[in-house]
Amino acid sequence: MKKIKYLSILITLVVFTGCHDILDIEPKDRITGIWANEALVESYVNGMYNSLQHGFSEALWGSLTDELHDVHNNGGAWTVQRGELTSDNISTLGTTTTPYVNKWGYAYARIRDINEFFEEIESSDFEEEIRDRLKGEMKFIRAYLYSELLWRYGDVPLVTHVFALDDDYTTVARDSYDKVVDFIVKELDEAALLLGNSEIKKGRVTPDAALALKSRVLLYAASPLNNPSNDRAKWEKAAQAAQVLLDKKYTLYPDYKNLFLEDNDEIIFARYFTKSLNHNINGVSGTNSLYGGGHNHPTENLVMDYEMVNGEFPYSLDASNNIIVNPASGYDPNNPYLNRDPRFYASILYDGCIFQNHEIETFDGGIDSPLSSVVPWNATMTGYYLYKFINPSKSVNLRTDDLSTNPWIYFRYGEILLNYAEAKFELGDEDAARKYINRIRARAGMPPVDSSGPDLRDKIRHERRIELAFEGHRFFDVRRWKILEEVSIKQILGMQIKKAANGEKSYTVKVVAPVAYYEQHHRLPIPRTEIDKSGGTLIQNSGY
Repeated sequence: MKKIKYLSILITLVVFTGCHDILDIEPKDRITGIWANEALVESYVNGMYNSLQHGFSEALWGSLTDELHDVHNNGGAWTVQRGELTSDNISTLGTTTTPYVNKWGYAYARIRDINEFFEEIESSDFEEEIRDRLKGEMKFIRAYLYSELLWRYGDVPLVTHVFALDDDYTTVARDSYDKVVDFIVKELDEAALLLGNSEIKKGRVTPDAALALKSRVLLYAASPLNNPSNDRAKWEKAAQAAQVLLDKKYTLYPDYKNLFLEDNDEIIFARYFTKSLNHNINGVSGTNSLYGGGHNHPTENLVMDYEMVNGEFPYSLDASNNIIVNPASGYDPNNPYLNRDPRFYASILYDGCIFQNHEIETFDGGIDSPLSSVVPWNATMTGYYLYKFINPSKSVNLRTDDLSTNPWIYFRYGEILLNYAEAKFELGDEDAARKYINRIRARAGMPPVDSSGPDLRDKIRHERRIELAFEGHRFFDVRRWKILEEVSIKQILGMQIKKAANGEKSYTVKVVAPVAYYEQHHRLPIPRTEIDKSGGTLIQNSGY
């Protein structure tokens, strides 16, 4: 938990203090001199927004599940998938600016800065509305950071004060999951109240953003991993938190593909971008034949879970990964991408589809395959490329200057409907569960489900898998449901396509990468350096 000095703040202070050496100020373990200046405090809070890592910067996040595979990332995601993750090497998974796996040191450094804000802000003489807004934003960001820690590591230390240089860090122990949840919920309730009377600019935290995070936190807390006794009260809290957002101004945007390309009324909270502050998901994930970066390849594990338009699963696999066609589905093994859930076409580029006047060729020897004549080391190993989030009107050349500005969505109405459906099912209200997942399916143009009992639970979980694909949920979902072993058995799969001289193609499912399962994989290890610094007060997660 190291202190952070913001360069922009220091530069500003140099201007204000002339030749005075700002390093001579007292105390030396915290930022001083800014708390009476509204503009500087606003900048301080603005800087904290960078703590909310967005999915375009965490471009390899999906590779940690069975949704995506990344040939470039054999030292990162594969460390998790192969069961090689340890308390020593977890510190290498991510950077100080993009900690896509290990967030321990990063999150606690930001939390320390937020704690300092709360120790100092009451001394300011800003207008009450401004101070309340800033406090509300910082409470949300701190709650978000604690949520990220909780979902990764389980029990974590709850630190709400600033440690001085001579404080004893060996007093820091892990607080229980439930205690941290209670703290997060309290923070979010207070944030919603503090923000309630403020005029909030686009992209900044709103009361509804706080309520949406609360919904996710309580849903995870009620799930089997974190609620082994299946305490009904936890499911009731999860249902109530989602219900608050059901009847607000949000709607399901009718176009699933464009939902992720433009601002719309389904978005509850998002990171927005401009031409000067943009991202390059197009280039990072673009096809190799169009000189894209070739990251983030959807897996056959996910593709086979996209239903046919009649609501039937197309096929299953036997123990040797041979395709067993579901005769009720209408699936054609010689035309495997015909008549699938419309969200498939909005999310995945597949062999034979047309993208930017270019036919995708992932068959062996095709221009988008590992045997391509164009940068083959960037080519997909699974037979698919990412299309969700990709703006088809912009170049996918990694070196383009025409970068993307579509928003990264942290929370959207579709997720809230699924949160509510899951909680209501676990409470025994199957009618409500069917109603809300069927709203999601209706938007996609898919037939309603009429299942009940365990089959309905499977349908709800499946709907999350498809609807929220690549949005950062799957890694946590398979863990909180305790189905990680079941998922890991399938390995990472791809589709091998061979094209005969007469143009006919044949399709065979293949293993692309191995996956190992161990019980400890439900949690991440705390970095060994943190365990050592605590003098043994921090207890490592079991199995590491």
